[in-house]
Amino acid sequence: MGDLTRNFSRAEFACKCGCGFDDISIDLVERLQIIRDLSGKQVVVSSGCRCESHNACQGGSRSSSHLIGVAVDIVCLSAHDRFELTQLLIYKFARIGLHSCFIHVDMDLRPFKSRNIIWLYA
Repeated sequence: MGDLTRNFSRAEFACKCGCGFDDISIDLVERLQIIRDLSGKQVVVSSGCRCESHNACQGGSRSSSHLIGVAVDIVCLSAHDRFELTQLLIYKFARIGLHSCFIHVDMDLRPFKSRNIIWLYA
């Protein structure tokens, strides 16, 4: 049981360094809940909010959407799961990044961020 939605808790989105930064977008969390409900599978967040220090340690950009609580990385380890999850995510998110171990989604509306894109991590 979650404290933000039926299945998601604020702690899942907190910065992994332990600094306490956990100001995640509730709109983003509600969209993830819809994805979980549609897929019938657990959605595991590997990275949500990040403070500047932790973001730098993770190799994140200085304009990372994680810094403002509008991005998450979702654990995804198989090509089949990546396909199924991306099919659902594309209806709720306009910015998706694919990695061999996770899928990044964000709702960053800053003007310098491109929309309606899917990118690949090297």
